[in-house]
Formats: sequence, C-alpha cells, structure tokens
Amino acid sequence: MKTFKFFFWIPVFCLGLVVKGLREDPLYFELPFQINETFERSKIGELMEEGFIAPISIQLSTDSGRPLFYESNIRTTVCDDEICEIMYIRLYWDLVGEYVGYDTVSRHPLTKFDHEPFTENDYTRLHELLQNEGSILKFKQKSDLIDKEKVKASDVVDGTTGATALEIKEEVVEGALYSSYTLWHLAYNGQIKNMIITSTKKRLNKQLFKHLLDSDRSGYKLFAFHNFEENDFITYKNYWLTSLKEDMPLTRKYILKNIPDGQWENHHVQDEVCAMFNLYDVNTRTYLLNKIEKTVEISNVSIEYVSTSLTDMNRNQVKQFISLLSGKRNLTSKTMSNVNSASKDKNFKYSYLVDEYNFDD
Repeated sequence: MKTFKFFFWIPVFCLGLVVKGLREDPLYFELPFQINETFERSKIGELMEEGFIAPISIQLSTDSGRPLFYESNIRTTVCDDEICEIMYIRLYWDLVGEYVGYDTVSRHPLTKFDHEPFTENDYTRLHELLQNEGSILKFKQKSDLIDKEKVKASDVVDGTTGATALEIKEEVVEGALYSSYTLWHLAYNGQIKNMIITSTKKRLNKQLFKHLLDSDRSGYKLFAFHNFEENDFITYKNYWLTSLKEDMPLTRKYILKNIPDGQWENHHVQDEVCAMFNLYDVNTRTYLLNKIEKTVEISNVSIEYVSTSLTDMNRNQVKQFISLLSGKRNLTSKTMSNVNSASKDKNFKYSYLVDEYNFDD
C-alpha cells in the first residue's frame, strides 16, 4: 500500500482574481515579456490522469484580448513502488504547446530524497531537462527507471541508490529521479498540447497571424504556415521566403511542399526560391531538386542558381541535377560554365558523373 506525505497548501491565486502590477518572476520563463497580474486568464480545459490530486486546469493568459501563453498550477503525486509525496509546481507553455518555463509554488519548494531541497543547480538542471523534447525519458516507462536488482531499501521517494540506469541518470536531476520523470511527462503531455493548439487555432486572426510570423520562435512560424490558406502564400510571401532562408529543415520542407501550384509556376517565385539553394541543408536541397524535377516548366535562371552549388552536392543530387540538365534547352552560359568547371575540378569527387553527359545545344 502506498504511503502519502501531505503538506498544507495555500493557493497563490484564484481564478478571476486580478491584482495590479507584475507577478513575481517565475524561476524560468523563456518568452520575451514579464508576466503581469493584469493579464486576463481563462480556462480552456482540464485534464485528469493517474497521480493527479485533482483535475488540472489549463489556462490561457491574454493581454487586451491578445493570446500570450498557457499555464497550469499542478498538484500531483510523485511515487515509487511504495511511497508517494505531493509535488506542487506551475508549468508554462507557449501558444503552440511548447514548454517555456516553470515556477515553484509558495511554501512548496521542490525537494529530493530525505526532503533535501533543490539547489540552484538542481533547478537549472530541471529546466534544461524540460527543454529537451527528445529526452530519453520520452521512451521510458516508470518501471524502466531503476534496476530492481540494485535497489536498496529507502523510506523516501527518489531515494534509490546506484540503481538508476546510466543513460537516464545523465539527464535527470540527481536524487530526483521520479520527480524529473513526472515533470517531463507533464511538460510534454499530448492531451495538453492538443488543447493548446486547438485553443490557439480558434483565436487566429490577422493580428495573431502576424505576431506568430514576426516571432523568432520557429514553432510559431511553422504553426502559422500550417494554417495558411492559398492566398496567404501571396500575402505573406516575404515571411515564408525568409523562413526558407533561415528556419529549420522541417519548416523549409513544409513550405516547399505547400507552395500553391499557381504561385510556383511563376518563374520569379522559382528564381527567388532557387537563389537560396546554397543556403539550404542537404535534405532541403534534395526536396527542392525533386520539386524542380516534377515542374513542367522551370526557369533557366533557377537552374543557373542551383548550378552554382553543383560541387557541394552529394552523389545522388549530382546525378539528379545532371539528369535535369540533359532535358533542358537554352541553358544560360553561366550554367554551362558551372557545369564545365565541375567536370574538370580534380577536387570534386563526383566530377566523373558530370563529365558523362553532353550538353551541346
């Protein structure tokens, strides 16, 4: 039978209570503004899972109606096989459900085994763990955390000795194995993320769209692109071109895949996209070459832009590009010069692939 250790808890705020002025800064909060008690807060949903003392409420904070972030005050149990303790914490997510910070609740600091309080380094380590969406904890069940054969008896949660798997131990807060595991799975809870995405999508308007696109958060931009209608690719053209140049491969691929056919057929658009070929990662380059291959009429200027990176391509990309050229007429003199140089470049390991083709008009 599990043993519970309870502590008195005083809520730090109630729903609907508005206090003038800034709230005390959270321990960690990655968004570029301070939390203000004048922000309006509204409940978007709640979640009840095993271990929760009561359903947790997910709240949206807004400023004059503009969505800012989501948060939840959480009371949950942290348990090993025999003992449970209550943990109090406030988690924060951005507008697309990505973890952005946490804070402790007044009079309830986080503790490790033997009620040893977290150190400053422990709090930092926890934040670093919660920022890591790809943590190994993602693939672990609670039963995977310790080696039962190595466990020594302990009368406190997280008090296992020498039993934590090394690959896990390197990521979690030392002495707070179960707390680390519980909090990571709260920060990346799929139901919470879905609630948040649904809530933000309902509130999309021109002002919020522009806010997401202007943000330096890659997740915001990708969310906006996912909600583009066909005309938005025209209205926000400069935004998606900038993202092609600067953003992560996932965002680049999504943009290239979803440019409307009518817009992609415009040679000027093709040229703008292909002019940045040298800036793209290897996967984006491959995806763009595939797109060019399927395009009925590709601009010769675009082909020229791509040819400038011929000696930087991998083997498959070189073969694909040369194959594209063999079916083209009226190639620019610059394209022919780039191809000729690549075929004679002794430092280019795939020069022989280029030399196999004849591009005479």
